[in-house]
Amino acid sequence: MNNNGGVKKLLAILVIAMTVGIVAIVVKNYQAKNRNLKSEEKSLSQETVDEAAKEIDKSFLTINSDDFVLGDLNAPITIIEYASLSCPHCASFYREAFEKLRSEYIDVNKVKFIYRDFPLNQQALVASMSAICRAKDEGSDKVVAYYAIVKALFKSQETWAFDQKYVEKLQSILSLDGMSSSRFKSCLDDKKLQDKILENRIAASNALKISSTPTFYINDEVVEGYVDYESIKKIIDKKLNQ
Repeated sequence: MNNNGGVKKLLAILVIAMTVGIVAIVVKNYQAKNRNLKSEEKSLSQETVDEAAKEIDKSFLTINSDDFVLGDLNAPITIIEYASLSCPHCASFYREAFEKLRSEYIDVNKVKFIYRDFPLNQQALVASMSAICRAKDEGSDKVVAYYAIVKALFKSQETWAFDQKYVEKLQSILSLDGMSSSRFKSCLDDKKLQDKILENRIAASNALKISSTPTFYINDEVVEGYVDYESIKKIIDKKLNQ
């Protein structure tokens, strides 16, 4: 059976959906941009989706060669986040919780953290491609570089993710980090990289039943949507004490 044709068709459908903005989840996240995110926080019990966890393919929650792993590979807790660089709730997590998580758990070898792209639209796809390219240019320091870029893109999300000239805006942001215009253009022309990101997104969607961003997998527990630091801290501490 030829699976290549099926994958190509799925990629084509996904690209069209991204371009014209008909992915329903994008609308949901964009509308959330102007809301008070705090008022939409859910309790920890509401965020944990036990039934979905039973149905997922847990092989997707192992580290692979594409991952940028931040922290000690032997850390007892693994957090895998699926997120879109154009998602406002995802940006809130990086503004409000990520640095605390990093200093209190990742940097002291209790947690290893993996960000995985789940682009919801063309803006997020272009941002993902540019972040990966820029990080790989740093060689042995690529992991540190990658998370610095991801953080910068989330921090500046309002300036590019909702702008028609998002490509120019992204190029300007990446240039501040030392990425030349020619390198930026060659990265965006990299069809192989684009297809890889989209293939991974489709595979994760099918295997893990992802329905919103961000979605966190904390060892064997799944948490969907915006999560504040105290909530994620409770889950980590509970697992560390088991």
